[in-house]
Amino acid sequence: MLDVATAVTTHRVCPCDCFANLPAAERIVGINAVYKLDDALRGWGYVPIYEVHGDLLWRQAQQKNDPTYRGVAVRFGECIHRRLLGSLVHECIHAVCGDVSKANYGILFGLPYGVPQDVAEKDEEAFLETFNFGEARAWAGVWMIARRMFGLDWDLRTARDVGTYCFVGGNALIPPIPGFRAVAHIDRQHHPERYYAKGRALEERARAWFSDDRSANLEEVVRRIEEAAAIGLRKRPRKYPDAQSVARTPPKKIGRNEPCVCGSAKKFKDCCAEQETLAQYVPAISR
Repeated sequence: MLDVATAVTTHRVCPCDCFANLPAAERIVGINAVYKLDDALRGWGYVPIYEVHGDLLWRQAQQKNDPTYRGVAVRFGECIHRRLLGSLVHECIHAVCGDVSKANYGILFGLPYGVPQDVAEKDEEAFLETFNFGEARAWAGVWMIARRMFGLDWDLRTARDVGTYCFVGGNALIPPIPGFRAVAHIDRQHHPERYYAKGRALEERARAWFSDDRSANLEEVVRRIEEAAAIGLRKRPRKYPDAQSVARTPPKKIGRNEPCVCGSAKKFKDCCAEQETLAQYVPAISR
């Protein structure tokens, strides 16, 4: 299992081409930020996992539904300075807003497209509200927290251009894990107008949560992350490579028989190499 030091020293060219597009000073800030957020997750007792196919690892954890699981898949492709950093901020916000004594910050593995079988159908929307608002904060807060903690002035990236929510009232169904019941929900791809309207309204609420009351909530999230990072720093499993040397080392070239940089777990020659460009795998900008 890859740790953060291995991830930042063995990564390959990413779709964003961050090494070419970000100056060295910003890349150094990015590496130090990745280290700190890794410290925070470990400070809470989680194990960040840096294999590039994070989506697959998440689905496997979801199917196991193990309440003792402490792993957190944080990497979804090769990008370090935009996608990995954005993912780490996202996970840290979830941690602050959740219960770090539990697997997945207390977020049930059967969510968002299923609810426990004992939740009445009439109560599904109310039950999912806590998850939806937590996801909105973890999505909308990525840029706000990164700017406040690290002074970043470049774009971070999230998995999509909107958060992953379950809005009751559609006709989409996803097979649930055992113990959960599928929720008929509004699908982002098939009903984009309804999904995006609800999602954007939810994200505006999340931004207001960070900025209301003289940014008290924003400062509390930062304080909690800093506290956890201080614990994790003392517990680093080994000495991490100096951020300056890491940031100045060019990423490796992509071998045709290596796993694809997009995180699909296919060979590069059978995946993105056929497209002749990596542009279609550039994730959404978090703002």
